Amino acid sequence: MLGGDEHTIAPTECEWAMMRLQAAFERSCVQLANLAGKETLSFQELLLLHVVAMQHHPQTSQSLARQLNRDDVPNIQYTLRKLQQQDLVKKRREPGGRIYNYEATKSGREFVERYAEVRSLLLTGKTKFIDDIDKRLSAANDLVSLLTGVYDDVARVSSTYSPLDSD
Repeated sequence: MLGGDEHTIAPTECEWAMMRLQAAFERSCVQLANLAGKETLSFQELLLLHVVAMQHHPQTSQSLARQLNRDDVPNIQYTLRKLQQQDLVKKRREPGGRIYNYEATKSGREFVERYAEVRSLLLTGKTKFIDDIDKRLSAANDLVSLLTGVYDDVARVSSTYSPLDSD
């Protein structure tokens, strides 16, 4: 059972809240992309495009996966190919090497700018009225970053854990 005492109930409730937040965040991102002119982008394509577009220099698929805390590089590469087909991202080979880098195209950057404008109007225009929102979001970010490390550690340890080890 996921909740038995106060210490097991609180993490369980937090996990459920994060799942609801993730679902709401995904819906809002896709809808904002629709309003910004890209009705066909999936949530994963949108996230990856944003990460590519906010870089100051081209990135490898491995670097992009790391920034997103993902270990499924082949899926990242597949999504990058889909973004290339829509002329939102371009792929470049390192001179004399086998390494490919990705960067946003002009149309990719223009879309991200339109998305940011719509987001500003519909999201940050409303959140600025919440008392101490910047301070509260910063504290939430610190907590989520800490929990990310804890969950990553749980995943690492559990990959070699056997229920018999607890006896």
